[in-house]
Amino acid sequence: VISYPSTMSTGRLIVVSGASRGVGVGICRQTLKLDAKADVVVTARNLDRAKEIRDELAKALPSVQHVTHSADQHHQRVHAYQCDVTDEVSCSSLVDMLVENGLLPPLSHSIIDSKKDDKDAPAPRQQQIRPLSLVNNAGIALDVPWIPAPWSSSFAYDTLNVNLYGAERLTRAFLPHLLNSTDGRVIFVSSGAGRTNMKRMEEGPRNKLLSEDLTWDDIQTMADTFQKEYETAAGEEVRKTGLEQGDKPQQQLPFLSPSSGLWLQSYGFSKACLGAYCQILARKYPPLFSIACSPGFIQTDMTRQYGKFDELKSVEEGGEVEAWLATTDDRGTLQSGVFYQPNQIVVSWVNE
Repeated sequence: VISYPSTMSTGRLIVVSGASRGVGVGICRQTLKLDAKADVVVTARNLDRAKEIRDELAKALPSVQHVTHSADQHHQRVHAYQCDVTDEVSCSSLVDMLVENGLLPPLSHSIIDSKKDDKDAPAPRQQQIRPLSLVNNAGIALDVPWIPAPWSSSFAYDTLNVNLYGAERLTRAFLPHLLNSTDGRVIFVSSGAGRTNMKRMEEGPRNKLLSEDLTWDDIQTMADTFQKEYETAAGEEVRKTGLEQGDKPQQQLPFLSPSSGLWLQSYGFSKACLGAYCQILARKYPPLFSIACSPGFIQTDMTRQYGKFDELKSVEEGGEVEAWLATTDDRGTLQSGVFYQPNQIVVSWVNE
């Protein structure tokens, strides 16, 4: 048994990826604080670590919230599950286990049939299905400015596999339940680096990512081009390293690709594409709230080498906007397909 015993709740279920450290822990903590009826699912690649965070969060709950009674059974609000967003099977297995353990109601029929054409309408909604929020928080940052060069040619693949494709895998696995929910929300934890990357790329690819006709296939095609160019550039940097003093490659990452017009920095590009995917979902599924947000500049393992680390915000502060987006009862205040700053203000997808 992976989670504590549970009876089906009518409160919101909030699933957080990458929740065993950093901002993920802050999101879980703030969510439990904002919604006293919510169930929070802590997911991580390492199940033991997820369990440690689960127990830590549960112990911190006020006694009146820690355990409630329903049908003479204890209902625990915090749950731990294993999930590796780079693994398709792991993502689908998470959904199956949540259904099996009574946290998600089973679907009598699929809302989404991956073999159907995009023009097919969703199947009728089941009634009385609990609200569901998926917070795509899992992410890595390998080529940020405070990481010394040369950057590895593997950084592009590794970053995109987690930050972009990982979020898409997990969202796709949960999508039938999100659409079947009385209030489905998917929140993508992004970064101002994505908006900056959008600004630095040329107008052609930028307009492509902002186009209402953009498809997921288009994003994948652009990401493939980015990865190939990045790997070529990074390989050139590595070859030049260790040669004559002062001998440098013709162009050092990050730089603007003269052929594709993409700004070759993996972390920012992955978040730019993530924002485009967020908009695709918002257009395709109007009942679903699809939202991107920035937690701000936070003290995490990603920023530990940053020169002014001590001046950054805490992980609790970093979890505030995501928790608000995941839990607020005032749906009228939310917009779908947009980017929220930490102060809950909507800004453009391109850094001005």
